[in-house]
Amino acid sequence: MNYPSPYLQILHTLICFKEHNLGINEIDTIVLPNYRLGSKFCRNTFKNGGVCIFTHKSIQSTNMNLNEFCKEKDLEICAAKLHLPSHEMWVITHYRSPSGNYQYFIDKLETILMLYSNSVEIIICGDININYLIDSTSKRLLDSLLACYGLHSTVQFPTRIQNNSYSTIDNICIDTFKFSNFKVYLSINGLSDHDAQSIILHKILEQNSNTYFYYNQKRDKLSIIDFNTKLSYESWEDIFTENDVNTIFNNFLNTYLRIFQSNFPLKKVHHKSCKKAWLTPGIKISCINKRKLFFYSKK
Repeated sequence: MNYPSPYLQILHTLICFKEHNLGINEIDTIVLPNYRLGSKFCRNTFKNGGVCIFTHKSIQSTNMNLNEFCKEKDLEICAAKLHLPSHEMWVITHYRSPSGNYQYFIDKLETILMLYSNSVEIIICGDININYLIDSTSKRLLDSLLACYGLHSTVQFPTRIQNNSYSTIDNICIDTFKFSNFKVYLSINGLSDHDAQSIILHKILEQNSNTYFYYNQKRDKLSIIDFNTKLSYESWEDIFTENDVNTIFNNFLNTYLRIFQSNFPLKKVHHKSCKKAWLTPGIKISCINKRKLFFYSKK
């Protein structure tokens, strides 16, 4: 891929690009072996910029449209929903230009988290052009917002080194309580002045003990009557025309199971238990009030 200044972040089976610098018609022509374009945003007015997510073909994903929150330079964002065996997860990637409106970025990001963080797990990666190696008001404001939703930064090393300066303006934010077993690496890609970050989340595909499923067969009087009727109409020719006992049995069993499974199919039944038994109504009300106070404090 010959882009002017791309850089990426890798999230297990995802590749997230910021500043891909491609137009809406160009990005659809990009092909990565074993990956598909899961989500994208391209600029229409200004040059360069843009974000996109490529998902591995082994993972089912859905594009989540966040275009209503996008504003070139201020907040360029896209998201993909991953359909994992045990749960669903959102991966969000974003970019903010150094000349972008930081308050617009914070306000819209908060709106997105308020709308979707309660229903799914969220991982955020992106470049906001705020140096995380230096304490600042902008850094504290973003950290406070993300902490309200259980998200914390994981990148602790410089991601942009140029001449005698270095900074950490790219980051990956996850729920470090849920994903306590993770590793973050620096990947020198040689494609731009930003180095890539790789994060490995261990045991992310394991079955959640609070959400599981089982298979069940529905049997009622009508389905049993229909099953008997189908058996009575079966000619059983492939049974009576054979002489070998094993062949006769196999033919009978195949016919019987075909009719049985068509009448009594297995259905997947999800069972969900309370994920947060400790989360009482009083704590929920306190969380709502805390977020309101946080919102007012910004004004």
